[in-house]
Amino acid sequence: MPLILSHGWPGSIIEFLKVIGPLTDPVAHGGDAADAFHLVNPSLPGFGFSGKPETTGWSVERIAWDVLMTRLGYTRYLAKVGNWGAVIITELGVLRPGGLAGIHLNLPLVLPRISGRSSPPG
Repeated sequence: MPLILSHGWPGSIIEFLKVIGPLTDPVAHGGDAADAFHLVNPSLPGFGFSGKPETTGWSVERIAWDVLMTRLGYTRYLAKVGNWGAVIITELGVLRPGGLAGIHLNLPLVLPRISGRSSPPG
């Protein structure tokens, strides 16, 4: 199963170096091959290994993780994110519920609808 594993602020994907092996090759770590994930580790724009955005307007909707997953050929995927990433993936669940099969947050937030929509588009 594809899994987005992304950091929050002020982190980077380096936070996940110790879990990449067990998640992608559980057999090598005493686990079951059926538990393996296809990991995608995007950096938030302007943080970690991502360059500084050259334009303004980088809203939650513009951070295009669903577009990334679609271009990689994934139609359904999971996400494990924290901090600022939790805000992004929570909104993605509202905007693109068809692709996002489930999320794990270490910073769950209850906020007004970020996009201003009362329901998913479509």
